[in-house]
Parts: sequence; structure tokens; C-alpha cells
Amino acid sequence: MKQYRSKIVLIGASTGGPGVIEQLIRALPEHYPHPICIVQHFPAQLTHSFATRLQTCTANSVVESSDGLILSGEMIVIAHGGNHLSFGTKGETVIVSHKNAHEGAREDFVPSVDEMFLSALEVYEPSSIMAILLSGIGDDGAEGMVKIASEGGMTLCQNEASSAVFGMPRQAIERGGARYILSPVEMIEAMIQFGKQ
Repeated sequence: MKQYRSKIVLIGASTGGPGVIEQLIRALPEHYPHPICIVQHFPAQLTHSFATRLQTCTANSVVESSDGLILSGEMIVIAHGGNHLSFGTKGETVIVSHKNAHEGAREDFVPSVDEMFLSALEVYEPSSIMAILLSGIGDDGAEGMVKIASEGGMTLCQNEASSAVFGMPRQAIERGGARYILSPVEMIEAMIQFGKQ
């Protein structure tokens, strides 16, 4: 049952994504008020170094996901390689779960953008979600973007001109999952405005 109206930003990416993610995080104001959860297609041995690198770009806390992690504002969570990042509840708080919450969980990408997007809809009111899909090969994230958009969430896809690989955004756009198709610079402004609302 959806009950959490606190806002959350979800970012999914694959090939070409790390540089754009760094650009987004670096440009956000200090003490950005909402948690940001990121699925970047990386093997387990690379997600820690990616989190460490992002920490140099922001005053907000950057952590790898862990089972039972309590989400809070001013937190940036990088999905741990080899685990799907999904969400659960504990009392009045939202927690990260590494358990596969969905039947037929994707096995081609672990972590999966779709798993994160769809899981968020089980916990958060759709209007509280901003989902961003960046450059990448394949279609991971497209299903989740369509679902979030159809339920009233805000969905942003990276435009073709700025994407290293336009696979994932293209799939979401063609399926009707993109409310906005933006460059990274435009995404930054959208994230800042979302933080003020």
C-alpha cells in the first residue's frame, strides 16, 4: 500500500551514465533535501569506487546500498553491484532492501533499473517520485518509467543528442514513459525545482 509522500529521486543508467550522473550530482545545491537512489550497471567490484568518486562531488552523504539501510534526506545511495535495490518499510521509515521483491526479477542486469522503479511504486505515492533514465544499452528502466508516468510520477529521459547510447531512453520514450526529454543541464534544473516543491 502506497503511503509515503516524502519525495525521492531515482536515477537509472548504463553505458555512458557515470559521467552524466557525476554532472548531475556535482551541480545540485548542498543539502539537497530528498534521497537520491542510483542504479548504474556496474559489477560489484566497481560500485564502491563509484560511490567514493561521487562523494568528492557533493556535501551530501554518498553510500552503497545495504539491506535495511534507512533512507533520509541529503543521502545519495548507489545500488550495490550484484544486488537489486528495492524498497520496504520499517515503522514510519523507508528502508532499502536487497531482496528481490518482484516475481520474474530481471536477471540480465543486477542491479536493475526496472526493479528499483517498480519497487518504489509499492512504497511511495507516485507524485512523490522523480524517475530519471540516462544513457545505456537495452531497455532496462523502460517498463518502470511507463508505470511511474501512468500513475502520475515525474519521468525524465536523457535526450539523444547528449546520450552516449540512446537505447534505454529511446525504449522508454517509444513506450510512452517519458514526460520530459531533456539534456543533463535541463535535468539539473528539474531536480533543483523538484527539491524546492
